[in-house]
Amino acid sequence: MQPALPQWSAHHEPWQTIARQINRIVDAVNTDASLIATDGLNTHRIHSAGSSISGQHRHIGYPMVVVHITAVDAGGGKYAGHLFSGNSNAASSTNITMPEGMRDSGNTNALILNLAEFSAGHRLLIGSFHIGLKAGMTAESPPRMIVLIDSSGPVLFPVRISKDGGADGTQSAPATWTYTVTSIDGLTTWGTQQPLARPRPNGSMLPQTASPAFAMAFVDAAGMLRLWDAGEVQNTTACT
Repeated sequence: MQPALPQWSAHHEPWQTIARQINRIVDAVNTDASLIATDGLNTHRIHSAGSSISGQHRHIGYPMVVVHITAVDAGGGKYAGHLFSGNSNAASSTNITMPEGMRDSGNTNALILNLAEFSAGHRLLIGSFHIGLKAGMTAESPPRMIVLIDSSGPVLFPVRISKDGGADGTQSAPATWTYTVTSIDGLTTWGTQQPLARPRPNGSMLPQTASPAFAMAFVDAAGMLRLWDAGEVQNTTACT
């Protein structure tokens, strides 16, 4: 192990200021040297963007990464996606259109864990981009990078619906229409036979006739999807 670089000292200005600046550099170099020696790592290259430090079996690189969700995975709150790297060529004068010049890895090489989801199901849109933290590798063959993100999404978010059951209301009872709920792009089904969480009045209620039909939903404290507004309207008659 190389001996630590010595501290500098001076009794008069401007040499005292120069010595303090040099000592800050000395402290940084000594700290890096101690870390490398302790962990058995080697510094392979140093460039204007910083140091890249790697060991025999493991690369320690920039821990943040941009991921693109391309599919839901088997477990709740887990997604498959692509890693993006390189520099962006974004311009301030144009609307954001991801990936804004960054390079697509070209394959599904990320297992994305959304820490904001704590139960079964998936609430993030296929095709959405997120900033994540590299946290390890899967045991699959070939392995995928495990990336942690924290995206709760909006508290009340848009969904696509289609009526799949229930009955109309009467003078003494509310309607009981139920719906199949999917992501707004229609690619992921989030639930079937979903009742309306928002109370209905007694009487006839007209479901939407548009196709596709859109609604609003939220996820409760137990991680369950709740359909809040299905766009139903009361069936009324002309006043006399």
